[in-house]
Amino acid sequence: MAAESIYIPTYIGSVDYQPARVQPRSLFYNGLKECEPYYITSGSVATEFNFFPHFDNYAGDQSTTGSLSLLFFNEPAAYGTAPTASLYNQYWEDYVSLLYNPRTRLLNMSAVIPLAAYFDMELNDLVQFRGNTYHLRAINNYNLATGECDVQLLGPVLETVFGADVPRPLPPGTLPEAPEIPTE
Repeated sequence: MAAESIYIPTYIGSVDYQPARVQPRSLFYNGLKECEPYYITSGSVATEFNFFPHFDNYAGDQSTTGSLSLLFFNEPAAYGTAPTASLYNQYWEDYVSLLYNPRTRLLNMSAVIPLAAYFDMELNDLVQFRGNTYHLRAINNYNLATGECDVQLLGPVLETVFGADVPRPLPPGTLPEAPEIPTE
């Protein structure tokens, strides 16, 4: 392996190349990387090093188009090529496309939710209302005694956004069939 130059990421905060104040962040530790020799002095003793710890926004010694990325929009990679997917693609793209779809609506309503169901609910759960499936965005002002609350729903969830596995409501008075038990 040939020794490489040390790449120290810098975060620029202005067009005058003033450094940006960067808050703590998560990075991938990609092991030690061989580099040209450098020295660290402590008092009068200088120690030579040929390796440095490689921390990066991308996973892997040499990032590839399939590497994991911690960025929302990928930037050029210091070593290798920038991945094609990012945090935005992995976690937010479907949600943002649903949010700005002209067929999507944000519904604010009052509801009565039993306490046991309230404890089991999580934000972004799929719920059904009037024959459509919605994302649960918020439950506010929940009254523990009566179960009354304000609910915010986003949707309806479109099958073209999240695929055909979106639950559909059952006709009134029907029960789902028991799942078949595999016989192997």
